[in-house]
Amino acid sequence: MFGGVFERFPKVQLILGHMGETLPYLLWRLDSRARLAGLPQGLTKLPSEYIKSNIVVTTTGVCADESLQCALAALGEDNVLFSVDYPFEESETASRWIEKAPLSDEVRAKVCHQNAERVLGL
Repeated sequence: MFGGVFERFPKVQLILGHMGETLPYLLWRLDSRARLAGLPQGLTKLPSEYIKSNIVVTTTGVCADESLQCALAALGEDNVLFSVDYPFEESETASRWIEKAPLSDEVRAKVCHQNAERVLGL
């Protein structure tokens, strides 16, 4: 991001597992430090803006309602994809969890398949 990859390739999409590897929790901090230190030459957006426009996260290996709600709130319902972490986590556990997660039917459809269809061109 700070090397300008997303500036040179603004449509590129990076997929991160494990609810975004803590990025949803760090958006404010990344922007705060960027404002303090200044953006590297050639960057036109704050880190959170690049993350929200160029990175999607998967639920891989994190079957927790709180983490899901954080990812959705921080990144938006179009940037979260359901996935499992087999063989490290049981597929059945992940499936049961996402079916009961506190989501509207519309958001569940996005997370469970529509977002992946869009991002992966399926």
